[in-house]
Amino acid sequence: MKQPKHRVKFPCNHPLQSVCLDFPNDEVSSETSPRSGSHSCDGCGSSDGWGYYCQICNFGLHSYCMVVPDVINIPCHSRHPLKLVSTETIANTDGKCHFCRYELDDLTYHCSTCSFSLHVRCSVVPPPLTVYQPKSHNHTFTLMARLISFTCNACGIGGERNPYVCLECNFTLHKSCIDLPRVININRHEHRIYRTYDLNLGDWECGVCRKKIDGAFGAFSCKRCPDYVVHSKCATRKDVWDGKELEDEPEEDEVEDPYEVINDKEIKHFSHQHNLGLVDDDIADYEKMRCDACIRPMDSDPFFKCEECIFFLHKACASLPRLKRNILHNHKLSLQVMYENDRCMCTYCLQSFHGFRYICSSTELCESGPPPYFVIDVRCASIPEPFLHELHPHPLYRTTAEQKTCGACGEVSNYVLSCIVCEYALGMECAMLPRKVKHRCDDHVLSLHHDLENHNNGQLWCDICEGKTDPSVWFYGCDDCGVTLHIKCVIGDMYYLKPWDTLFDAIVLPNNGMCRPFCLVCDNRCMFPSLFVESRGPSLRYACSMECAHGTQWHKWIYGKIAPWHKNPPMSYFLKWR
Repeated sequence: MKQPKHRVKFPCNHPLQSVCLDFPNDEVSSETSPRSGSHSCDGCGSSDGWGYYCQICNFGLHSYCMVVPDVINIPCHSRHPLKLVSTETIANTDGKCHFCRYELDDLTYHCSTCSFSLHVRCSVVPPPLTVYQPKSHNHTFTLMARLISFTCNACGIGGERNPYVCLECNFTLHKSCIDLPRVININRHEHRIYRTYDLNLGDWECGVCRKKIDGAFGAFSCKRCPDYVVHSKCATRKDVWDGKELEDEPEEDEVEDPYEVINDKEIKHFSHQHNLGLVDDDIADYEKMRCDACIRPMDSDPFFKCEECIFFLHKACASLPRLKRNILHNHKLSLQVMYENDRCMCTYCLQSFHGFRYICSSTELCESGPPPYFVIDVRCASIPEPFLHELHPHPLYRTTAEQKTCGACGEVSNYVLSCIVCEYALGMECAMLPRKVKHRCDDHVLSLHHDLENHNNGQLWCDICEGKTDPSVWFYGCDDCGVTLHIKCVIGDMYYLKPWDTLFDAIVLPNNGMCRPFCLVCDNRCMFPSLFVESRGPSLRYACSMECAHGTQWHKWIYGKIAPWHKNPPMSYFLKWR
């Protein structure tokens, strides 16, 4: 850091802006727009870091290059001057700045009479005394810079200090609520929702957090769906709203349908070059085939097939919209087709998959990264709210973006669905597990189980790996035979990879031979339902899982050398690898 030879005083008393000195004008918002012309600090000459800027004088300084006066008078605390003191010498303080509520620095401005403490940086850019925002209210708001309890008319949440008030209307707001948007789209509802300060009396429930809404305070509501309302703070959460104000913006154009109807039993889907016909044949003839969208086996659900090539689509998958909203992401998602040997990992359930995918359609950089690194399989993209599962008695909702411990596996999950009746949370990794599966170890259909009462007094064992099965977490079992199996042993980590596709220079094949081959990497028998087979050279080589196929030994044999990232491969490489 280049330090100045001496500190510099601002040559004016104009309002200052907190700005980033090293960005050009077209890369930052107007609130933090840097100075025009030179971007260097007028104290040290450096253009690195943040500082303060007077737009009228075209003058800017780093905070550490400024002359800081020993005593100041500010409009928002006009009764007494504030003195620059060491924080350690202050006895009557809660250790936080009166306005921003962050911990005090080593030096702070303080009024001992009022027990009022203020950051030096907050004294440079203090909150405005008055705010006029006609889109929020017809009158001017005035800052009441004092400790006072209040309930915000915009969000219904209480505050303890510094409200902005309209004395004419007896109207009180948080400063952050003055600039709430008027019209927005959120990922929980298909229609636009509008800000309102009066819901009238009624039994209102928030469409995001599922808690009660007091109709006497502000919220967002849908004009098309009169029963749909959302808390102001919930509607503007970063994981719910894309940050765009839609007032005066035209409605979005309708998205093209995913298929064209040829006749009652034939369609032309955008993903395939041939027409697809609705199957009336015996379903048993197709039970080993996979849907090219979701990669799930063909079952009793209606499906289409191509008469000219091997291509299948469940009827539900054929109807997947080309553009949709999802409760797990704040931008709209766009449907894409992944073709042969193309593979991704779902951001939410962490499963590697073939088939169709949804990616973030936003042209802006979102927190999850730019497309196509933010990828969702069609199962997670189609998750409904409320989400119902046989192993939990209550509906589940996406009420929070916080991490929680999954009630199915006991592991911490980044993306969870929560119960509003009890404290139960279900991670997306477990929520998307197939409810019923078939496996060669049993003639019957296996289903998910949890803590079977008739097994509470005995030890459970997995019939595939012959290890212990924990009844406190989910497992697969047979209701007819009493068989219990680990989830990983039943589905492995290649359940959504299409058989006979190529990956890691090997072929994905079903593990249905008379005996289980040995894995080249872990040296164990391949016990999962799919495996990788590499046939170059005099003998076949096998990898039992994605984990092994991405390991050192496999790459050493396949490529003749160890990959440079073999100890800890980066996740970005794993997602993009073809």
